[in-house]
Amino acid sequence: MTPNSRRQWEQYWQEMIELKFAACYISLYRGYLSNWVTYLGVLKAVASSVGIAGWAIWRQYAFAWAVIIAAAQVADALKEVFPFIKRHKAASELTATYDNLFIDTQLEWENIISGRFTDDQITNRLHKLRKLQREAERRNFPEGLAKKPELAKQAKEHTEEYFLKTYRSAQSAVDSENL
Repeated sequence: MTPNSRRQWEQYWQEMIELKFAACYISLYRGYLSNWVTYLGVLKAVASSVGIAGWAIWRQYAFAWAVIIAAAQVADALKEVFPFIKRHKAASELTATYDNLFIDTQLEWENIISGRFTDDQITNRLHKLRKLQREAERRNFPEGLAKKPELAKQAKEHTEEYFLKTYRSAQSAVDSENL
């Protein structure tokens, strides 16, 4: 192994850690948004049901019940417009993409550490990995995705735990300020 090889290995390893962190983070973010999607769905169902029941029981307030039912129907019609619903869908797609990228990255890592790839091949694969990750992020979150500190903290913990269990090393994962 040449000094350049060591550098290539370290760069790939670090990128693999960062990808795992991103996959953990976006999965946690998707879960966070799922709560909002569920809340909206429950609210809409309750409003519709209560509106219909109320209308049947208290006919003198028919207008009020009609407004509640109409609001629930409007919320249902506009569900794709609510930002958290659109973000939830984007986060779900990005989660799947990152998970698949990470599986491929692990295979490449095994080939790297077994010496099957040259320095140039490692560099090319690293470039491809970075490009695929950035394209997926831009495609799903064109306006960008701000980090939620609590989710980032959890994602970092998940990443460290994963690397400790899987590779018995949290090299760079524990000390990285990039995560």
